[in-house]
Amino acid sequence: MNRKVQTAWLALGITAMTALPAIAASSDKATTEPVTVTTGQAKAEIMLGVESWSGDNTYQIGYPVHWFDGVVQNGYSPFSQLEFPLDIYMVTARGNAEFHDTWMLSASVKKDISSPDNQMIDQDWLTASNPSQLDVYSNSNITEFKGYEFDVNAKYKFLLGENWSLNGGLGYIYQNWQYTANLVQQYSPSGQTGYNYLGDGAPGINYKLEYNIPYIQIGGKVNLAKQFSMESNISYSPLVKAEDVDQHLLREKVNKGDLDGYSWMFNIKGKYDFNEHWFMTASYDFKKMKTDGTMSAEFSNTYLYIYGVIPNHTVYEGLDSTQHALALNMGYSF
Repeated sequence: MNRKVQTAWLALGITAMTALPAIAASSDKATTEPVTVTTGQAKAEIMLGVESWSGDNTYQIGYPVHWFDGVVQNGYSPFSQLEFPLDIYMVTARGNAEFHDTWMLSASVKKDISSPDNQMIDQDWLTASNPSQLDVYSNSNITEFKGYEFDVNAKYKFLLGENWSLNGGLGYIYQNWQYTANLVQQYSPSGQTGYNYLGDGAPGINYKLEYNIPYIQIGGKVNLAKQFSMESNISYSPLVKAEDVDQHLLREKVNKGDLDGYSWMFNIKGKYDFNEHWFMTASYDFKKMKTDGTMSAEFSNTYLYIYGVIPNHTVYEGLDSTQHALALNMGYSF
């Protein structure tokens, strides 16, 4: 396991151990009395934890191609696909506040503490007469990685029962992912010549992806026991904005994408209160983003000297992200 991951889990364990004296001191009282909740007042809680992520950010490009000289070339899609992995660990900090038992505010920040172990996969379909024929395949190691996420939301309880509640609200998520990948091997599964290469350890590609996701949300909470509760939320965004930049370093080529689309998100969380202040949560989050738009391809001036032109163009781009996260948090309420 990555040393940063070990350190994060150790820190979470130390936090839990710090809370144990208070938990033990109140254990007898907790078994005979429910956790005290004061109604009508502001309540707040803070949490620290670690998340285990899986999934990928995958983009495809294809026809139509709009060339620099005005020529439009139509055809099949995709003719190229790049899949960037998301098997990472992230550390997370969150703050929640509740007012008058109805309004709830929440904000969280997440930051990577490991890099993906899985490889970046690049595939190309170059045969117009047989678009399903995979002609070029390459795999690359992720040598540098950065990722973070901000999430803020406000919710209102519109139905309130004795042991349950339903709520709805609005939120906003910003994600930023940055990759550097070194080629391991490239070859042609269909047997075409001129595509067989071994990596030399030099960076071959830089990729940066940003998501802006305003969303609407509906959810609920149920108290299953004196100290245990569960809550779940479903979110949807019809206004996802994505921007990505792909630098093919060896070809001196920069691709820039501008995309729009939608997102579905789901969360379920269980919470156990050790006493009036200390608690622990375990949760699962799922996000699915689908966007499309155009990607511009800009080459360096080197092509002007070699070919007499710079073959800049734009292509259709589709971007699909799937994200799973399992989280464990220790928290304190006041």
